Amino acid sequence: MGWFKQIALVVFAAFLAFPNVASAQDRDAPGTLIYSVGSVDIAMNFEFGFQRTTTPIGEPVTDNRGTMVCRCVGFFRPRPNNLDYYGREAGRVIIQSLPPGRYEIYDFGFSGTLIVAGVEWSSATPFSIPFTINAGEATYIGNFARAPSLGTSLEPQLGAVGYFVVSDQSERDLAIARARDPALPAVRVELTDVSALGHPMLYATVQN
Repeated sequence: MGWFKQIALVVFAAFLAFPNVASAQDRDAPGTLIYSVGSVDIAMNFEFGFQRTTTPIGEPVTDNRGTMVCRCVGFFRPRPNNLDYYGREAGRVIIQSLPPGRYEIYDFGFSGTLIVAGVEWSSATPFSIPFTINAGEATYIGNFARAPSLGTSLEPQLGAVGYFVVSDQSERDLAIARARDPALPAVRVELTDVSALGHPMLYATVQN
């Protein structure tokens, strides 16, 4: 009878622990990130860097680094590769799986030519664009486009390096995303108004 009681207690304890194990597995299940990248008027390469800053339970981390990349192809009339939309802005919608947690976009980069030398640019002004990935859910964080600064009010400040527009194109982008993957879960829109960041190269609308 003593052995029977011990076995029964072990089984009962395992039964009590199972919901906690299952809830932890659910909490750590991957989520989905959706965004679009493109360029306005002329084709320009760029990338934004992001990283996870906290786990779902708030533990600080600096892992799961990634890049949001726009690459152009061609020579005489280069344009972003694998286009999903085309007009004044051309670009592509990106869908990717990420571990759940809190993330931030913290830098951008692009390359160009100055006189005869190749030059790499990154952000001289620190910034943070936060977003959250929840387990089993999808998060849309906006459209990231690079636009030319020549001929605009930004030319005296930026010269020819261009600037970035981060805007809500969820109606267009989510229709494209769902056509590509009909099994996408419900999507939450989480957009940062970058005009409030005071960054000289981040804007919420195309500048004139």
